[in-house]
Amino acid sequence: MTRQCLLMILISHVFACLAWAAPPAFEDDFFDKTLRIDFFQTGNANQTITAVDQVYEEGRWAGNPRALIDSLNRGAYSVKIVDINTNRVIYSRGFSTIFEEYQTTEPAKLGVTKTFHESLLIPAPRRPFLFILEARDKLNLFAPTFKVRIDPADVNIIREHINPNDRIVTTLHHGDPHEKVDFVFLAEGYTEDEWDKFKRDVTRFTDALFRVEPFKSERSKFNVSGVFRPSAESGVDEPTKGAFKNTVLSASYNALDTPRYLLIDDNRTMRDIARAVPYDTILVLANTARYGGGGIYNNYTIFTADDRQSEEIMVHEFGHGFANLADEYFGNVAYTDYFPAGVEPYPPNITALLDPNHVKWQHLLTPGIPIPTPWGQEELASLRQRLDTARTDHNVRINALKKTNASLQDIEMLEAQHRTATTALRTEMRDIQDKYAALYRGKIGVFEGAGYTPKGLYRSEIHIGMFYQGQFGPVSEEAIQDVINHLTR
Repeated sequence: MTRQCLLMILISHVFACLAWAAPPAFEDDFFDKTLRIDFFQTGNANQTITAVDQVYEEGRWAGNPRALIDSLNRGAYSVKIVDINTNRVIYSRGFSTIFEEYQTTEPAKLGVTKTFHESLLIPAPRRPFLFILEARDKLNLFAPTFKVRIDPADVNIIREHINPNDRIVTTLHHGDPHEKVDFVFLAEGYTEDEWDKFKRDVTRFTDALFRVEPFKSERSKFNVSGVFRPSAESGVDEPTKGAFKNTVLSASYNALDTPRYLLIDDNRTMRDIARAVPYDTILVLANTARYGGGGIYNNYTIFTADDRQSEEIMVHEFGHGFANLADEYFGNVAYTDYFPAGVEPYPPNITALLDPNHVKWQHLLTPGIPIPTPWGQEELASLRQRLDTARTDHNVRINALKKTNASLQDIEMLEAQHRTATTALRTEMRDIQDKYAALYRGKIGVFEGAGYTPKGLYRSEIHIGMFYQGQFGPVSEEAIQDVINHLTR
């Protein structure tokens, strides 16, 4: 037998093995429909109780039928769908919830129990399946926390038609939802008279998002729609101001006792409205001019329409909601120890730098840059401490002068001395910041301070804040691109 014949036999054998090992086609395991599973998460920092609320059969599945298993390893949770007949995982997806954030707050640590309503969308299985939720443990590894058997033929599954009164506007359409990333904007706090404003706002924020990379370069891979259901009143709830509005999604500031944090309180209605179109991702457009917003990975993103920074806020919050990007600032949040110390965090744009020789974004590092990368953090912290001390001492001296009925001239002299001293300190701080900014502008390194903590977590660029001056930066752009590829490849 010739070598050529042997080679042909070997090639035929390899192809036969590959064909035998090929995974089932989407149609073998799923109908081209969406199954929505609503569930409750109840508990505190030390307890979690999960219970299914309702199951809904909805319209066409928006996801990628060739990417049913999630390989991104993002989110605080993962859902797995296991075919009972074959014991195969036929679908998985990472996601996060508000409950997971709540568990890191002080009330939760003190034992205050709260309940949150959540939803997960999966392609509709053809056969009975196990719905399994996994949560990350202290080492950030997934472990099962809840499972339930669901039969797609169950008569209790809700199969309602969409609300015919919900209005749809389309700003981008580039093809089949299976082949594209599908965004849907939902109206919150828009009255019947504000339908035209909602349409303009959807167009404006669509344009704003696609001015930013990598969305700009990948525009042809997206479909974008808006769904409008009018609210009785315009605006959203502002508890700290004693202002409450009757709106369709019950959006409210002061989520988790953080004044600027804006979230919705009616997940069920949000999902009922969104189902008017196939969607991968929800963006809630809140009709208010106040600064605020929020983004929860593979859940939803909310932002306000009319603040002067609304477009930047939308893109920043969408970084959380779409790609699980972490905040790159520290302080001024309700969370405590959000990311466990000594464990590599799962968001792709921050690191614990447990091994300086193998940085998470090693392939993007600027050649020759020091690891970790000094940026004047200790010098700035020392100056901030001096500012705080000077402010405290000044207040004590001013109060002492007032108690002795000192003259207005003496008080004004002390005020002038304080202003001179603090101006000098602030100037010194700006000089340090400018020096390091010039040194590392446009460079990728490992800068300490991220994920709500000044110590132990690191970001990739010198500026503080995910999404800066109209750009996500190379590390975050790559993380977003990975999600786009997963949904469209």
